[in-house]
Amino acid sequence: MRTPVFSKCLLVIAKSARMLARMCVDIGYDVVAIDCYADADTRQMARQFFKVESLDWADVSPALLAVRQSGTVDGILYGSGLEAFPETLQYLQSHSRLFGNSAEVFRKVQDKPYFFRLMAELGVAHPPVSFVASSPGDGWIFKPCRSEGGMGIGRDRAAAGVDGYWQRFIDGQAMSVLFMSSVDRVEVIGFNRQWCAAPSPGGNFLFGGIASHAELPAAVRSQLTDAVNKLSAAYQLRGLNTLDFMVAATGGYVLEINPRISASAQLYGRELLLGHLAAFGGTEVSVTKISGEPVAYQIVYAAKNLEIDADVDWPDWVADRPVAGSIVGVGQPICSIIAGGKDSRQVAEQLLQRQAIVQTLLKLGC
Repeated sequence: MRTPVFSKCLLVIAKSARMLARMCVDIGYDVVAIDCYADADTRQMARQFFKVESLDWADVSPALLAVRQSGTVDGILYGSGLEAFPETLQYLQSHSRLFGNSAEVFRKVQDKPYFFRLMAELGVAHPPVSFVASSPGDGWIFKPCRSEGGMGIGRDRAAAGVDGYWQRFIDGQAMSVLFMSSVDRVEVIGFNRQWCAAPSPGGNFLFGGIASHAELPAAVRSQLTDAVNKLSAAYQLRGLNTLDFMVAATGGYVLEINPRISASAQLYGRELLLGHLAAFGGTEVSVTKISGEPVAYQIVYAAKNLEIDADVDWPDWVADRPVAGSIVGVGQPICSIIAGGKDSRQVAEQLLQRQAIVQTLLKLGC
């Protein structure tokens, strides 16, 4: 393991900060965490932790003040959840060194009309979109402009007061590509297969899980690699980012860019974060050690309201573990499962087995 290139303690902030905390600890950093769950494993890894109601600045600022008064961190690493709170990222950037794309870049990527105009100019294929108030017709889905994890996406109509757009539904496989950007180069880390949580009658687009090292036709890989290079240069992205896309019979169609560390980053080995940190320190970015076998991450959602018992004995492969006494509402995430194997078939089988074990452990039924 190489020596970390910056300060020995970072503040990690996300809706769930467990993954970022794990990545930091794995390369020798101390961590202070701010998130909305304060799960047991996050608490175990962090020097300090702060549970907040949301990532709105009004909720985050007291925690950040406490962190600053302790004088324990010299940089901030952020993950998912800030899409709906760009002002929080702006404040964070003004208070400390940001190891992530700037608030200005983040906000620009969230400007969806500009994003789709840019892709048209660059010749990047994407599903047709419409910014009208009501659905253009059958076969369209509504997507909020600022959301994460598939939240708020639906086939029927937009929720009142939500800023969003309509996108033509593409029947295909949801995928993503994880990549590392620096000043003069982009390195594709890996392609990933994604899936939604258990379907509901109205159609469900909530993020369910992701598996690394996905197989793709060479032509589609080339197409998406070209898209990544064009969009990374246009936005001047840095560090770890992901691009979500659909694969259909006619090729790949770009859906969105996540200009931050995403769930797939935990699937490619312990040293990936070193390259991300280097991207913001003016040193050469080189991802030299990547896990070669497929790994998957899957969220377990509550099929009913439940309280976490104190005697739950979590297996080692369960992450995002709620503390004893936590109340989890129906449809909310309980925990997550991580599984690996020699190939995608083994990984899929292991996920099914581990899902069943967790359901039995929590008396959820199948």
